[in-house]
Amino acid sequence: MKVALPSTLISQDTNKGKLTMQRLFKISVNGKDYDVAVQELTDGASQIMPRYTASAPVSAVSTTAPAPAVASTGDQCAQMGGVVVLIYVKEGQSVNEGDRIVELEAMKMKVPVVANRSGKVTRVLVAVGDGVENGQALLSIE
Repeated sequence: MKVALPSTLISQDTNKGKLTMQRLFKISVNGKDYDVAVQELTDGASQIMPRYTASAPVSAVSTTAPAPAVASTGDQCAQMGGVVVLIYVKEGQSVNEGDRIVELEAMKMKVPVVANRSGKVTRVLVAVGDGVENGQALLSIE
């Protein structure tokens, strides 16, 4: 099916005094061309679909997530955005550099986050199921 760019004609209905806009299209279906005229009402109302208005003001719902924790010394951060699927450590647990501490998932790919230092886990800042951003602090090791 091909559709040619429309041309527009504006006319005034002498009976009702309203301006109407008619758009002309040339459409080709299975090799046969058709000229189609579509009438648009300038007041934006449709005779088929009535215009609905809200009876009371609607308040906007906030969809912003809380700001991620700011990384500081000893914080282990996400190397990519994703969802926390596993937390291998608890607060107070000792870890060695290279140990798996968290597992993230993004686009059905699971990526381990490993400790970049040895020490004791002092804070776990995320929970399983949390969405995280690249660079967001996941836990702290001192």
